[in-house]
Amino acid sequence: MSLYQKYRPKDFESLVWQEFVKISLQNAMLQWKIVWAYLFYGSRGTGKTSVARILAKWLNCLDLTDTWNPCHECVNCKAFQNDENLDIIEIDAASNTWVDNIRELIERAQFQPNQSKYKVYIIDEVHMLSKWAFNALLKILEEPPVHVKFILATTEIHKIPDTIISRTQRYDFKKITEQDIVDRLAFIAKSENISAETEALKLIWRISKWWLRDAISLFEQYSIWWNLKLEYLRANLQLVWDDFLKEFINSIQTKNRSEILEKLLFLREKWIDVKIFLEEIVFFLRDRLMESFWENIFHEYIRMFEVFEWIYGKLKYVPNTFTILEIWVLKLISGESTVSATVQSKSEIQNVQKPREEIKIEKKAEEKIKIEPETETEAEIPEIKEEKIVEKIVKNNTGKKFDIKELIESVKKDSWKWFIAMTLISSRFEIKDDTCNIYTSNDFNFQKLNTPEVKWYLSQKMETLFSVWYSMVIGLDKKGWNNILNDVWDIF
Repeated sequence: MSLYQKYRPKDFESLVWQEFVKISLQNAMLQWKIVWAYLFYGSRGTGKTSVARILAKWLNCLDLTDTWNPCHECVNCKAFQNDENLDIIEIDAASNTWVDNIRELIERAQFQPNQSKYKVYIIDEVHMLSKWAFNALLKILEEPPVHVKFILATTEIHKIPDTIISRTQRYDFKKITEQDIVDRLAFIAKSENISAETEALKLIWRISKWWLRDAISLFEQYSIWWNLKLEYLRANLQLVWDDFLKEFINSIQTKNRSEILEKLLFLREKWIDVKIFLEEIVFFLRDRLMESFWENIFHEYIRMFEVFEWIYGKLKYVPNTFTILEIWVLKLISGESTVSATVQSKSEIQNVQKPREEIKIEKKAEEKIKIEPETETEAEIPEIKEEKIVEKIVKNNTGKKFDIKELIESVKKDSWKWFIAMTLISSRFEIKDDTCNIYTSNDFNFQKLNTPEVKWYLSQKMETLFSVWYSMVIGLDKKGWNNILNDVWDIF
């Protein structure tokens, strides 16, 4: 039996974390306020299934202790520990996701328990059920038999319908703290007569990312001959030590090129996992940031932190992960560029005054303006300002003026352009020379209109209707639009 299974909490006394969940459930049990359905939510490895099993055992225990915990000695407790209790059913929703599985569950739930007081269904990863399976489950949650209890566990609460959540009693499981994990590992080490270094236990906590199950598995894997040493962990997990990280950061700060090249060569020769190395250096920089918050060097640490964090996010998109680390470290030490200078923010892109597409459209509009009438000679044409020519073209060709309603009605008639018409209704127009400025009232509408395809489509549509080519400029104006929807008419 693995250490994780051996030291899995079997009652509320051995549950040394999730204090709120523990106290809330014990208080409800003392008052015998038991509901028919529970919903446990939290990330993996936080004890959802363990608490569900404890609760199921408690409900069917024949001889509760003075502290209101399962006795582990009665027939039902022993049957559950030996996986022989037919009245506590654990279901994996990932492999029983269809409506037929839930219908079968409902049919079996109607029968009385075999040997226990309650028939308890523990449905793990319940968010994996299909829409129709949730609908079927909803019926029995609304009108459950008196002898049936449900315990649902999930890691993705947003995928569960509100109708299910509202019919259950929800408990949120928080991530287990560093001290709780280290204390638990120390307890297991003492119980198994394993000599474990405290720093090694802290390193396991950091690698496990607050997941106790993973921490215990790593602890068991690297406890060699009843010893757990920090150096053995670093050597086998391809980790680097804090002294190396400190020297690595100092080399970047002092811009010592020969040292940084040696350290990069060392990382390559040791086949250090780039992802794990970046996680280590980000943790290291985080500690340095906390220590130097009031010092001038804080901004230098921030710059390095942003670069390494950006590299970490790009690892899955590059063929050689070590190459991108080398290139960006060299860039960082040379001071040629940083992430903020290389990656343009979304807001900056939106604020570009004249994108390439708009420049092309404006050039086309200028060419239209320069077309000479056939009835006049070149000598007879007086010098007229550009905006007057635009007005003359509009008047001479069609005699029409720009009409927003006519534009929207025309757009509505085109296939699959209804969303453009709906956006134009709640937007403000401003015509100046050969430019049409459209100001939207929110970011969502701005994103819909501010694309080259939509702007080109609107320019062509306005040329067809009003015989003038307008270059389209989309802007965002959130102020003064609280009453704009009062003028909206039905576009359908």
